[in-house]
Order: sequence, then C-alpha cells, then structure tokens
Amino acid sequence: MSEFFEITVHGRPATQGSKTRNRWGGVRDDNAETLHPWREAVRHTAVEVIAKARQEGIVVTPMDGPVVLEVAFALPKPKSAPKRRRTWPIGARAGDLDKLVRAICDALTDAGVWGDDSQVAVLTSSKAYEGDPGVPDVPGAFIRVHKLAEAVA
Repeated sequence: MSEFFEITVHGRPATQGSKTRNRWGGVRDDNAETLHPWREAVRHTAVEVIAKARQEGIVVTPMDGPVVLEVAFALPKPKSAPKRRRTWPIGARAGDLDKLVRAICDALTDAGVWGDDSQVAVLTSSKAYEGDPGVPDVPGAFIRVHKLAEAVA
C-alpha cells in the first residue's frame, strides 16, 4: 500500500461490537442485518481502490507500522429532526462512534489495507447528519489512512 489511502463509502453506517449469546452458547452480532452489508461495502470499496492502483502499476502491499485513521460519518437524518437548526446524532439510535469505527477497522483489515487494526496509533472520527454544513448529502463514510510520520529529533 502506498503511504496514503482514501475512500468514500456510500450506505448506512452500522455499528459493530454488541453481541448476544443464545441459550445454546452461540454468539451473534446484535445488528447482523445491517452490519454485514455495511462492512462488505467498506471492504469492497477498499479492494476496488487497491485493484485500480495495481492496474496503474502502483505496487500495493498492506501498510506496515503505525498508521493514522480519519473517519467522518454522515448518518441518515431522521424525519423528526428540526429542519431550521443543526442537530447532532447523539441519540441511542445514532450509534456509538467507537462501534461505528470498529466496523470500519475490521473491514479495512479484511481488505488488506493494513496487517491488523492494532496498527492504528492515531484516530480521528466524527459523526453528523447527512446534508448538514460540511457533510455529504448522502449517508456513508469518508475514510483516510496514512502512515504515521516519525518525529525527527
């Protein structure tokens, strides 16, 4: 992978993290219906960008060492949200920001962007409603990954 990777994924961001154990000992994601399509969309978009880079003759290998991950989520705005003033997705239905990021990290690991999401040394993330100032008009996520610059002494 080069020193820099950037993608935009359209779709409804889904959280990952909460699991439920059934009476037979099996474990499942609480929101598997939305999580799996979202993770696949992120993985598929990342794989497409990697494949395009390879077609252009760019040597692509998973990033090694510490990386910086920046993610900006655009969530669907509920019909009940005020139209004339800005509101933020902080209710229970909006999802926890850390769980939204967790789904992104696992999908990028599956796509081969890096070896493991434990390489993320710096994380910047945000969530807002689609169409708000500075936010795309469609739900999704803007993802940027780059190698952490080493401090020069």
